[in-house]
Amino acid sequence: MLKYMIGIDAGGTHSTAIAYDENGKELGRAESGPGQINNDYELGIKNIAQAVNELRDKIDGDCIKVLAGIAGLSVVGNAPEVAATISSMVGNIPTRAITDSLLALYNGLEGADGALVIAGTGSVVNGRQDGSLIAVGGYGSLLGDEGSGYAITKAALQSALLSWDKREKNSLIDLFVKEFDVDNMGEVPAKFYNLTSPEVASKAVKVAKLADSGDEDARKIIEDQAHLLARDIIMCLDRYEDPKPMRVALTGSVLSNNAMMRSYMEAEVKEKYPDAVFSVSNGENARGVIFDKSKDYRYFTNHNDDE
Repeated sequence: MLKYMIGIDAGGTHSTAIAYDENGKELGRAESGPGQINNDYELGIKNIAQAVNELRDKIDGDCIKVLAGIAGLSVVGNAPEVAATISSMVGNIPTRAITDSLLALYNGLEGADGALVIAGTGSVVNGRQDGSLIAVGGYGSLLGDEGSGYAITKAALQSALLSWDKREKNSLIDLFVKEFDVDNMGEVPAKFYNLTSPEVASKAVKVAKLADSGDEDARKIIEDQAHLLARDIIMCLDRYEDPKPMRVALTGSVLSNNAMMRSYMEAEVKEKYPDAVFSVSNGENARGVIFDKSKDYRYFTNHNDDE
């Protein structure tokens, strides 16, 4: 009988489950609603189980394990209990629950040691060496998230508002007046505070496009945020033991789509660590199940690999 494994990337907007055979070939996928469990625990678990069960129904075989990377797990805690709950809803298949960032680390580094830099709505740098994990940043939009879409938009707005108060020219003023559909920059803050974090982060694309067009005000924002993200990467690499792994994988919408950001960031890191090797992850984080060698799967004793 065909044996396969399922990885599921459970985020704040949707959950994607992908099945792979033992050689890493994709067999199928299924999607459901948000799996972020710190917002709505029961709904998140239900959506995760729904995606897994829908995928199981599509495949004629024996699912040997489920690896769930779950947004909000670090806030909720008690990963073994979360894994056991999911397992009980998916036919008692051996299940492991980890953070979505750790799942991305497994995928981005393909099981090797190194660092994974995530910069989308938020940001975090995760490192792995000899089984030990390092985290830098990831403290949310109020305390961190350097180099994220949210941080880029926020910094650009601060620049525009400062220039507005000084009555100085700044191309970002025109950008945000148009983007928020207001008469002047002074009306922007009220609209900004009504936005969700993803809505704020989405406006970073406009800042990046303005920077790509050669605008100096926007370029400075991208350079400054790249510097902060490079700082976090260097802190992660500093914390490794010698010999340090030099592989750095990049993922998230900001790093996947913004060549200027990557260029500034990589150049600064290479000033201190010239052997650093950068790559852009394919983003299919559910693929991390292929590279997870952990034995810590709930109910694995109920599943006989010799069957």
